[in-house]
Amino acid sequence: MKHIKHISIAILAALSLWVTCAGAQAPTVATPEEVAKRLGFTDAEVAQIKAGQIIRKDLKEGSDKELAGVVGAFFSQPASQLVEVAMQGKMLETAKDMLAFRVWKPDASADEAFADVGLSGSETGEAKIFANASPGSKLNLSTSDIALFQNVQPTPDSVNPQLRAMLKARYEAYRKSGLKGVAPYTRGGSKESSPGKEVELAIKETMPAAPRQQDYFNSLLNFPADPLPDVENRFYWFKTTVENRPTFVLAHRAERHTANAALLTEEQFYVGHSYNSNLIAGGCLEVQGGTIVFYVNRTFTDQVAGFGSGMKHSIGRGQMLDEVVANLKRVREQLRK
Repeated sequence: MKHIKHISIAILAALSLWVTCAGAQAPTVATPEEVAKRLGFTDAEVAQIKAGQIIRKDLKEGSDKELAGVVGAFFSQPASQLVEVAMQGKMLETAKDMLAFRVWKPDASADEAFADVGLSGSETGEAKIFANASPGSKLNLSTSDIALFQNVQPTPDSVNPQLRAMLKARYEAYRKSGLKGVAPYTRGGSKESSPGKEVELAIKETMPAAPRQQDYFNSLLNFPADPLPDVENRFYWFKTTVENRPTFVLAHRAERHTANAALLTEEQFYVGHSYNSNLIAGGCLEVQGGTIVFYVNRTFTDQVAGFGSGMKHSIGRGQMLDEVVANLKRVREQLRK
């Protein structure tokens, strides 16, 4: 499960934040202690977070493919600054495993958004994997995705047009139909993994922690129908390194904030290999001297399912949260500069 150490890369793409408010017009903000209690933190742990410690907790998982946990941390910056960092993707520029990324708004041209995505000339090994695409776990592809790479030469120049078309088509399907439009990954025979259903489960699992934000989470489940006027949406593709291989991730980020608190979620509805999908949900609440950040990570991967999954989950969850804590520390240091 070496890939587990990489699955929280999204924290560098989005410094994720958690608020409880009724909306921009009539905010009713919970205290950090109230939010912390719903996430499983004790009053003593909240005090430790305020003192600068980063505290982590396991969360209940609703699938044998899921790894879930939450981390609490203190930042000296105000909530508004953290929101700006998150939505602009500014921390992507310093992420050690990030190879390339693009950020765009919902009304932007898809052709422009995906114009420069692809393998580099030196990534011939990955080009060969795409040229030999087949059902299984080497790549996360649907049956129609695989068909795009049939009879393609095993070079980046030959693979990239099909790769670009595949990523664009997956984005456009999500943009049109939301999670219901996300094509499953074929694993061979009748076996499939459905990132759309996984993210839907993760959203439903997360909703109870923010009872005053049900409209926000319902808007994610129903996207793109019934948009909320006070929620900002952005889309991203990332090219990052996972298990010493380049991979491409498609993500939808949404954000709602008030003057001193914010809620931000990121749905990774397509991941090229090694894990299936990811939901990050988090928020910040200002306190004296700075902001408390709560970061929830729910990642789905076939590699922790099946026989012996209890031990796999324990190890995988631990590796995931170790990486989240390390990344939070790095983000905090970057923001101090």
